[in-house]
Amino acid sequence: MDRWRWDLATAARIKERFRGWTDCNARGAMDELSGFLHPDFVYVSVFGRRYDKAGYIELASQVTSDTRYEIADVRARVRGDVAEVDGEYHVAAVLRSGEDLSAHTRFTASWVREGGDWVALTHHGTRYEPAGP
Repeated sequence: MDRWRWDLATAARIKERFRGWTDCNARGAMDELSGFLHPDFVYVSVFGRRYDKAGYIELASQVTSDTRYEIADVRARVRGDVAEVDGEYHVAAVLRSGEDLSAHTRFTASWVREGGDWVALTHHGTRYEPAGP
């Protein structure tokens, strides 16, 4: 049986892919965003809401153009074509409706390698308050 192994190169590639995903959100590039997400993608927000791929893309299409993401850390354990990922990011986002989605987030995620690159299968965020300055 293959063992899980920490993989810095995969973590760096997934961080790059995650940055591409969040850039799509900020630019409103929903057709491009779809390519970062597995067809069976599931997202659980820091507010406890669960979305499938179509629901997440609809949510992302509602953020204002001044949305910003700062990805601070991404780690990945790999086994074959599956990566279990965790890390931290800060998002500053407001929906067109005025709902503020801004949060410091710790996340866990599953990514799978398909068609030669990594796509997000699941993503679960937990809100936290950073320690001091």
